[in-house]
Amino acid sequence: MTTAAAAAPASARRLLIGVAALGLTLLSVLLYVDSNGVALLPAAILAAAVAGGEAIRVDLSYRRGGIAVFTLGHASLAAGLLVLPGGTVVLAATTAIAIWQLAERIPRLKLTFNVLQYLAGTAAAALVVEFISPRPGPLDGRTLAAAAAALSLCCAVNTVAVSGMISAFGGRSWAATMRQMAQSTMLLAGGSVAVGLLAVLLATDHLWALPTLIVPLGLLHAASRREVQAQTDGERAVAYVDVEQRLAEATDPEHVHARLVEGVRSMLGCSAAVWANNEWATPVPSGSTPCTVNPHVSMPISATGPALGPNIQGPCVAVGIGNGVLIVWSGELPLREAAHEWLERLGSSGRVHGARSAADAALRRERATLRAIVHGTADGIFVMDPHGGVVLCNPAMAELAQVDDTAVAGARAEDVFGEGPWSEEGVRDVIRPDDRVWRIAVSAVRDRAHGDLRVAVVHDVSAERRVARMKDDMLSIVSHELRTPLTPIKGSAQLLRRRWDRMNAGQREDMLRTIEQRADHLTRLVEDLLLVGQMSTATDTPHRLQPIKVDMVELLRETTLQLDAGHPMHTVLLTAPDELTLHTDPLRVRQIIDNLVNNACKFSPSDSIIQVSLIPDAEWAIVRVTDQGRGIPPEDVDRVFERFERVEDPLHMTTSGAGLGLYIVRSLTERLGGDVAMASVLGTGTTVTVRLPLNPAVTAPEERISAVA
Repeated sequence: MTTAAAAAPASARRLLIGVAALGLTLLSVLLYVDSNGVALLPAAILAAAVAGGEAIRVDLSYRRGGIAVFTLGHASLAAGLLVLPGGTVVLAATTAIAIWQLAERIPRLKLTFNVLQYLAGTAAAALVVEFISPRPGPLDGRTLAAAAAALSLCCAVNTVAVSGMISAFGGRSWAATMRQMAQSTMLLAGGSVAVGLLAVLLATDHLWALPTLIVPLGLLHAASRREVQAQTDGERAVAYVDVEQRLAEATDPEHVHARLVEGVRSMLGCSAAVWANNEWATPVPSGSTPCTVNPHVSMPISATGPALGPNIQGPCVAVGIGNGVLIVWSGELPLREAAHEWLERLGSSGRVHGARSAADAALRRERATLRAIVHGTADGIFVMDPHGGVVLCNPAMAELAQVDDTAVAGARAEDVFGEGPWSEEGVRDVIRPDDRVWRIAVSAVRDRAHGDLRVAVVHDVSAERRVARMKDDMLSIVSHELRTPLTPIKGSAQLLRRRWDRMNAGQREDMLRTIEQRADHLTRLVEDLLLVGQMSTATDTPHRLQPIKVDMVELLRETTLQLDAGHPMHTVLLTAPDELTLHTDPLRVRQIIDNLVNNACKFSPSDSIIQVSLIPDAEWAIVRVTDQGRGIPPEDVDRVFERFERVEDPLHMTTSGAGLGLYIVRSLTERLGGDVAMASVLGTGTTVTVRLPLNPAVTAPEERISAVA
């Protein structure tokens, strides 16, 4: 198989093999049934007539500049079928066509296909004449009918074969192509028989008048060329309008490139590709090289394929399309000189629509980016028209206002989001009916299409306000707590300095004990503040703990004895099993129990009992601390575990403390792998339950809380 045939589509190769097989089979049958043999002189005359007749053509258009050619060669074939044996006609006509194709330098694959399909058609025609009215013989109506039928069959075989090849290379339906060629085929068959008959009659009786057939054929040729050109231009104009509509609908440069290639195929029947952004944007033959044509060249440039980039041996035409180069070469139909004008128009359209689609794509990207920013931000954003109607509302704003963001369009801002400084530029804080605080920033935007717009950015600063209040409360609490122990320390020290000699030993001991107790109080407060600071600066990285095997019963016994001694106004009792061992950090457990018991004593009346219980439960050790204090309102149970949170008003406190104890308890418990819960009844007391795992899976993080003495 030749290189060209190997590069053809598989369907084209199969069709070529099928046509060759059909032609050779029909020729074999014809030579078998034709007993006359081949007459060399008549064959030579007929071959010369067919070859010479190919020079005089009448073009019959069938689609987009594709033409069916009526030549005196067809008429010569018809004349041969009327007077000569079939074998002589087939061999003479096929030889003449092969010579003519070689003279026109037709590409090898196309030449082979043309000769084979002509062989198949003429062999079929000769067989029809052989069966109906064998030649040589008298010229009568039966012979004329046989020739007409034979030439019609010949044209039909040629039409089927050519349509198949067009379908293989152009991707068009085989049946649709045959329907478009059918009318031209019938005209070709009828005209060939008529002219052939006239030629035979003139040659028989008036040989001198035979050249006069050339005159009407010449006139018909000139008229047909104008008709064909007008019809082709009309078809291409309609196709160009369709291509323009498709280009106008293209949404990005890639779509423009694809539709330009489709437009070349639909208008000119040629193959095409686009070179853009230093690469082939559409398919090209393998082995193609980069295109070096300036994309801004508006006039078509002709060259051979490899010179322009595509790996094509035939002629190519390139035209700039602004953001790339459109390159065209022969495909379903040959590339003709008349295509340059249409390619220039396509290039102009490509430049316009390429720039427009690139701008559209950039605008869509900007809109998508803006939409992502507006819809993805945590702040509420909405846009108002000059009359205060909502034009746009992002999901965050809808969530802040508890409205449906798709249902607020067109409504007034006051009706959707409540009263606010929506018409005033600037930044303001607004207290909402639900006590939330919105920080609203309103700015004006000038839009040509919609006039003056106002953009409101809303941020919920309720949490910030709460944190600010917490800081103020914390400062108030810490200041109060620091002054509380310092006052008796200072007073006792002044008394000792002024009245040391007048005090007995017992009085001096009481003063020193007061100083020591208040100093311990001050030390615990500072230690709590330091511990909270350490935990607050490492919220994302758990502190390194020191888990060891701990006898929880002994640990709690020692701790409660110390706490009982440190709180003489209360009784601290421990209920525990005989033995319970777990892996934990004893320092952190001691801190948890200290804070719970100190808290219980602080909020319980004098002479009350603080019950500490240790309960084993499957994989957990449960520690409960129960007091008989005032209790905590249900709505404040969760809040008391936050930093600096106290149920009492900081300006009217009856107990000391910075509000850090329960925060420390929860933080340390969670770092030990456990959890904490509280149950409280007003006027009855409070129970805090801490669960610690017996065998926690403790990791080894990068930081640890330093031990607090």
